[in-house]
Amino acid sequence: MKDVKRACDEFVDCLHTAQTEDDFRRVAERAAHALGFRWFAYFGQRSNGPNLISSYPKSWTSHYFREGYHNIDPVLQEPRNTSRVLLWDGREARSARSPKERRLFDDALSFKIRTGLTVRIPSSQNQFAAFTLAVDERSLGLDRFMEASQEMLEMVGLTYHAHVSARIGRTSAAGEIVCPLTQRERQCLAWISDGKTMQDIAQLLGVSSRGVKFHLDNARRNLAALTLPHAVALAFRQGLLP
Repeated sequence: MKDVKRACDEFVDCLHTAQTEDDFRRVAERAAHALGFRWFAYFGQRSNGPNLISSYPKSWTSHYFREGYHNIDPVLQEPRNTSRVLLWDGREARSARSPKERRLFDDALSFKIRTGLTVRIPSSQNQFAAFTLAVDERSLGLDRFMEASQEMLEMVGLTYHAHVSARIGRTSAAGEIVCPLTQRERQCLAWISDGKTMQDIAQLLGVSSRGVKFHLDNARRNLAALTLPHAVALAFRQGLLP
């Protein structure tokens, strides 16, 4: 478990220095391998179309979008009020709801994409994102790890989404990042909106409650909010939170 914590700590530290899609790809791929997975994939559905950052074979991702699988993929299309974390197996073609969905399962297996875990990330303004960790072989040890570590893996997906959105999700016409909040401020506000206390957030970030308060106070000031709930509301309205 210490190795898992170390991998997650290194993942968060590296995210703070990532600037480009290639940076984010390398950080997530390294974390996926450290956690025992072969691939990762981050899918973002925005108003200007889908965005994918992944370590899947390019031949698979090209085929996936060419076939329009992102429009029928059950990992992405399940009702969004269900659990945020979904464990899935590509050999469940018998549960497919249509011939095309069955073909999706079969095609994924032909690329050796067998099983994994997906964190669904509903966002504001009908936007949606998902973070996936996948392997080509299923094992009892991996199943147990995914079952026991869902909360930690959910945090990995949510943190990745917050950093990607902050760095490459919002740009000006000149290509400069436009965001009034730092990644830490966005993280703290997002967890506050999810019902976490300052002490909860401090434990998740590995910092003191005082440090969390510092980030939240800065976020409130940067958004010109009167109160913390007002800051959360403004951040959601501006599309700054997942």
